[in-house]
Amino acid sequence: MSNRTVRRKSKASKSRKRNASRRDPRKLFVRLEHELQANKARWEAVVANPFMGITVLGKTQHFVAANATFRTMVGYSEDELKKLTPLDITPAGDREANRVLLKELQRGKRQHYELTKRLQRKDGEVIWVQLYVFGIPNQGAVGMTVNITEKMRAENALQVARTELARSAHISRMGAMTASIAHEINQPLAAIVADASAGLRWAQRTPPHLDEIRESFEQIGQEGRRAAEVIESIRSMFKSKELAQVSVDLNQLIREVLALVEGSIQKHGIAMRTELDESLVAVTGNRVQLQQVLFNLLTNAIEAMESVANRRMLVRSELGNGEIRVTVEDSGSGIDPKDIDKIFSSFFTTKVEGMGMGLSICRSIVESHGGRLSTLRAHSQGAAFQFTLPIGVPDTDAS
Repeated sequence: MSNRTVRRKSKASKSRKRNASRRDPRKLFVRLEHELQANKARWEAVVANPFMGITVLGKTQHFVAANATFRTMVGYSEDELKKLTPLDITPAGDREANRVLLKELQRGKRQHYELTKRLQRKDGEVIWVQLYVFGIPNQGAVGMTVNITEKMRAENALQVARTELARSAHISRMGAMTASIAHEINQPLAAIVADASAGLRWAQRTPPHLDEIRESFEQIGQEGRRAAEVIESIRSMFKSKELAQVSVDLNQLIREVLALVEGSIQKHGIAMRTELDESLVAVTGNRVQLQQVLFNLLTNAIEAMESVANRRMLVRSELGNGEIRVTVEDSGSGIDPKDIDKIFSSFFTTKVEGMGMGLSICRSIVESHGGRLSTLRAHSQGAAFQFTLPIGVPDTDAS
């Protein structure tokens, strides 16, 4: 018998055994059960991981199941979680953004989303998490949650340190600049006082020494002009007419500045809303200065809401009557009516550590762009500030 014939018979024998095994339902059942148990063990290992919380939501967005990691993270038992939705364990200020994403997932407008957000534990402590959610068609969703509280605390501490360092540097620069201005102006003022005193002494002589009196007046005039030149030199440093004027998309500018303060908005639990008129045309101005104005208004709004529980902020842009209006409205403590007329004055402040220069500088910047900055009556509790900018090239010679 040839080798080829032997191999053919061996192959046919193996094939018959395999087919017989397939026809045997008991052996097939055992094999499938082994595969099922192996898959189950793999998934149980994934669910039981100690690093990531895993949750399953039903059609009504209530928790259906949650692994031990997530239950430890939020402090609720599985039975307690089944009576709750993700919104129930979300701080009030963060719920609106979460509600919108969940609705879009439920309606099939999106298949997944990821979000850095806060959760409120059963004991009241607020933690930060990185959340990944995937929709299950006609059933609910699966969420994967990573606790990043320590990371956020470290980043916030670093940001506070940077802010304090920048503030200290700013105060130091202001102090040095103030000392320099005082020194420059003090010299001509001291000379004016000395010349006036000399002129009075010459006038008290009998008879008065008219030539010396005239000379004293001439020197007073010279020193007065010198003081005016010093002041004009200082003012020229702060004029915006030498700064670059470019075409600025205010809606894009608003989005950029909101991104800068996003961390503070989340940290303070503020429900942020924007109403941006997409028909806006570009304005001509200095981009950095306009950013400074908007950043200052947003920062003031955030700080004004520290003492209230319901924190909401609205930023609106609109076009009308040949100008663009940008409004920042908050739900904070508002402005005392007796301070309304002083709010834009230099060195006026209601903050314990404030310098009273922010709104004054903002108004100067807006006016140098041909616009105006004013307060409005807020729709509810809080304050509203609005600045307008003309469409076209502003008069940058405004002082």
